[in-house]
Amino acid sequence: MQEPNRDIFPTPAMLDRFPNITPLLKNEAIETAFMRHEVLSVSGKKRFHQLGLVSMVLIAGSAIYTIAEALLFKDAGNQIISILGAICAAVGISAQVYSLAARVKSRWLVNRFACERLRSIKFQMYSLAASARDEAELAARTRQLTAVELARLESELNMGISIFEAFVPEKCVIVPAPGPGPANAEITSEAMTAFRELRLLYQDRYAAAELHRLREHRRAFHSAADILYFSGACLVLLSLLAKTVPGVEISNWVDFLATSAFVLSISKSVLDSTSLTDPSAARFVRYREDIAEVQRRIEHGGTLDEVVPQMERIALGELEEFCDASKSINYRL
Repeated sequence: MQEPNRDIFPTPAMLDRFPNITPLLKNEAIETAFMRHEVLSVSGKKRFHQLGLVSMVLIAGSAIYTIAEALLFKDAGNQIISILGAICAAVGISAQVYSLAARVKSRWLVNRFACERLRSIKFQMYSLAASARDEAELAARTRQLTAVELARLESELNMGISIFEAFVPEKCVIVPAPGPGPANAEITSEAMTAFRELRLLYQDRYAAAELHRLREHRRAFHSAADILYFSGACLVLLSLLAKTVPGVEISNWVDFLATSAFVLSISKSVLDSTSLTDPSAARFVRYREDIAEVQRRIEHGGTLDEVVPQMERIALGELEEFCDASKSINYRL
């Protein structure tokens, strides 16, 4: 998994292994569309997170400085630093306003959606191999169905982010009419093996890698959250005791640190909402279980025209869950 999208762009070695299903492995129309949306998706995601992190750091930093000025410096604050703090807050707010106005998040997510739909369309073509008589017939039917599905997808993408609400996975599962047959055994065998490796195994490994990444992320971030919350709570308790117990005096630094801890804790919650750690982890666990069920069906004699639609319903269902979860992604404090 070191190089992404090897399922869409198979290696020359893979092409040599399966010479009878080249039209399925090398679908240039889908590959061209995929690369266009992939570039836009990757750049859009990077831009969205950069703007979000900049805005969050600047707003949180200016908030902490304002607290410090009120509790620690009072009338001894530096006017230049105060002005810089105000500028930071303004830039942070402007970054969020720009991100919303330019629909940076929407552009990223719509292009990501397009990539996953294209990935599914490519692999749904494998069901054509169940009744293909030869490679020429497979190529002709693949080109024809690809053209239909690409036109359909482009029409859907014209809806923008509202496509997430209209998306129904079952409606996107292709059930092509059987070919005149009889099926070519070599084509069917190669297609089944390639589908298992490029679709099932690839997706299972991808989900496993994402689970590992999310669990490492959750471990680190939950530890940070615990420390911030516990520290803030202890400092608040100390501050309240000083205000209610006669003879106990503490520095204003305690109030400042307590308030700052909770500001940072809120910022951490914002980061959590952008990572979708918990819902994504649960989603990938279910995804791996569903893929294992498809593998079992193949082992019990499932055919291409049975297992391909089954797997694509699962993959598109996972995409639907991502669409629902993505609504909560934001950097607003």
